[in-house]
Amino acid sequence: MSTIIHPQNHPVPLPHHRHLFPTKPPPYPPCSSSLSFPKPKPKSHHHRPLLLASTTAFSCHTLYYKPHICNDVNSLLTLLNLSVQYSDAELAKAVHACSLKLQEDTHLGNSLVLAYLKLGLFNHSLNVFASLSCPNLVTYSSLISGFAKSNQGSKAIELFMKMRTEGIEPNEFTFVAILSACIRVLESELGFQIHGLVVKMGFLDSTFVANALMGFYWKITGNLRLVFKVFDEMPQRDVASWNTVISCLVKEGMYEKAFELFRVMQGIGCFRADFFTISSILSACEGSNAFMKGKEVHAHAIRIGLEGNLSVNNVLIGLYTQCGRVRDVAVLFESMPIRDVITWTQMITAYMEFGLVDLAMKVFNEMPEKNCISYNALMAGFCKNGEGLKSVKLFIEMVEEGLELTDFSLSSVINACALVMDVKASEQIQGFCLKFGFGSNVCVEAALLDMCIRCGRMADAEKMFRIWPVEHDNSVVCTSMLCGYARNGQPDEAVLFFLRCRLEGTMDLDEVTLTSILGACGTLGFEKMGEQIHCYALKTGFVTDLGVLNSIISMYAKCGNMNDAIKVFDIMPVRDVVSWNALIAGHILHRQGDEALAVWSAMEEAGIRPDTITLFLVLSAYR
Repeated sequence: MSTIIHPQNHPVPLPHHRHLFPTKPPPYPPCSSSLSFPKPKPKSHHHRPLLLASTTAFSCHTLYYKPHICNDVNSLLTLLNLSVQYSDAELAKAVHACSLKLQEDTHLGNSLVLAYLKLGLFNHSLNVFASLSCPNLVTYSSLISGFAKSNQGSKAIELFMKMRTEGIEPNEFTFVAILSACIRVLESELGFQIHGLVVKMGFLDSTFVANALMGFYWKITGNLRLVFKVFDEMPQRDVASWNTVISCLVKEGMYEKAFELFRVMQGIGCFRADFFTISSILSACEGSNAFMKGKEVHAHAIRIGLEGNLSVNNVLIGLYTQCGRVRDVAVLFESMPIRDVITWTQMITAYMEFGLVDLAMKVFNEMPEKNCISYNALMAGFCKNGEGLKSVKLFIEMVEEGLELTDFSLSSVINACALVMDVKASEQIQGFCLKFGFGSNVCVEAALLDMCIRCGRMADAEKMFRIWPVEHDNSVVCTSMLCGYARNGQPDEAVLFFLRCRLEGTMDLDEVTLTSILGACGTLGFEKMGEQIHCYALKTGFVTDLGVLNSIISMYAKCGNMNDAIKVFDIMPVRDVVSWNALIAGHILHRQGDEALAVWSAMEEAGIRPDTITLFLVLSAYR
């Protein structure tokens, strides 16, 4: 669009939808301190004269300015800064149009490139770049950084190669930008070459470049040794350097090492922890269940003035949910000066963890803004608390409102159908997943197979298992199939399936697998096979699992070997109501009513609260 600037002899009120060049742009909006700067409304594309004005010319009073022909580079630079400050793309385009009438100025050209990048107008920035007769290092660095930050790493790499071809040497800002681009497109080989160039040109002493290299090595290779090699060789470090290595340790689950490094950082004295440092250490406390240490870090955050920081408080909610009490979470939430959608979603998750479904629903209904993650948290919470029907209804609401459906959304509703054990509903949700193309997702497929098993649709589960992709790990679905055969009254198929998977090496033996196969052995009376599974559990350390021990007791009892069942029961370090029920049921199975009642009396003396199964077994002992 051509830009026409009309000179006028008399001051006229400025309409808010036009742009005028003031004689001297005011540094701050005049008059009122409570001004708001609304984003400009979409402009009409009719051909009409365009008047340019600084966006700072808004106030509670009507202002008057004489239009001024802008042939001054400094004025254009000022307006360009204002266009970025107030996200005014039309003003930036108008400044660009005015600049075309002037002699080429490298500084103005670079500022235009940068302004367009900040406004998200990448094609416009490339047009300006193409029009420059001699783009310099600043031009290239701005473009590479802008495209890298906007997830266009390939374009950033292309620009870097062009810069090198033209003989322009990169600086530390260029290196940081290109390393970010390598991370975006997972370009490890180029990243290694960039590291070599950094060493060759002597930029390894730059803290910013070293920090970028540590980020590259962690995100691309996940190799902590390389990260620490760069960190140890740094002549100078800043807070970002320490934050990088601490966060890498936390993500790797090396919590004690992260705590140690945090103490070293604090001991140096010249580094003050920021919100990122505190958030990482609090995540380490959550991951290691170090509740008291987490409270100490919380106190330290308050001492250095981070008690109102949103990121820190969001991590604290997760920590107190994991290690604390519901009152701690509620008090923290109420005291937060700022909340975002993550805060509200974490509160839903927290209340669901504590079993307070009504409070979680209340928080959800009070949320000022909801997204698919909020819905997913509520659906997962319903499933966790056995409210499968509510989870299904919420999913229907998501579909009706046109919200984004993720893998997690579908996995949650599939688990809800499994809880409800409604065959018709399970068939409908499976059809929905296949219709909308989610059937090829591994997580969704595994959840669908488990749902079919729980709903008694073993024939459909077998079909899904037979066409399971070879390239995907099938140890999880093998365990699901084994549990399905055992749960649906097919112990023979369970044993055969178990033996076949062991021969093929496709099943990992864990607590769930051992519990299922021990149950099948007990049902079939396969005591010898059960003994072998018992020996395997002893050898691999699974006898420390309460569920496995309960299954061993039940297996020996069902096979008629009450002596071994009692021996296993007596050596158990911890017993729950299921352990006592298994032993009572074994005595009743072998018509040993007196022994069953004696176990019942011992259970009462141990202070174990009976459940409905216990009471039913005790009544059966009197027959």
